[in-house]
Amino acid sequence: MAKKFDVIVFDLGGVLLDISGVQDILNWRGNCESLPEFWLNWINSRSVRAFESGVMTDDDFIANIVSEFELPISPETFKQSYCGWIKGIFDGIPEILTQLKSEYRLACLTNTNTLHWPEVEASGILTYLDLPFVSFKMGEVKPEAAIYQKMLAILNVPAERVLFIDDNQINVDAALSCGIQAYRVVGVDQVKNCLQEQGII
Repeated sequence: MAKKFDVIVFDLGGVLLDISGVQDILNWRGNCESLPEFWLNWINSRSVRAFESGVMTDDDFIANIVSEFELPISPETFKQSYCGWIKGIFDGIPEILTQLKSEYRLACLTNTNTLHWPEVEASGILTYLDLPFVSFKMGEVKPEAAIYQKMLAILNVPAERVLFIDDNQINVDAALSCGIQAYRVVGVDQVKNCLQEQGII
């Protein structure tokens, strides 16, 4: 059977990497919102978008988030927590990526920043990927169409030959609008199920 895709693109946090450190914010806020509600507010935050597109300093971002999300903590406490959000690669992901690598180009498309990127590099996940597409280096963030279009131009393949997997539906919808085949998954089991449903593994 002919392959449906040439490239498989993964989001990082929630898909390949555990970022459970975000629970700190929910705790500080008294769990006044669910995790999906928090992520929607986070994605739509002007400070988050500016920081992850590379146009805001670390210190300004930290101060703005403490204020914007009304966190009852100091900027220093938030920074210490935030720098530890990434807990590592989900168990089972290295085996899946190793299996895929012989037949597909593998990439990530991630909204991230200068504080989290060193943690991403330290996790070792990039050793399994051919191309990292990183928001603060590209000057664009998901779910804006521009970041997907820049990625497609660099990949130099038709949009329909790209499979994109993300844990936020808004990012999936944006990819679909660009002609990319995209699915929402959270965690290794859903990653595996998605790839099986597409006949990839």
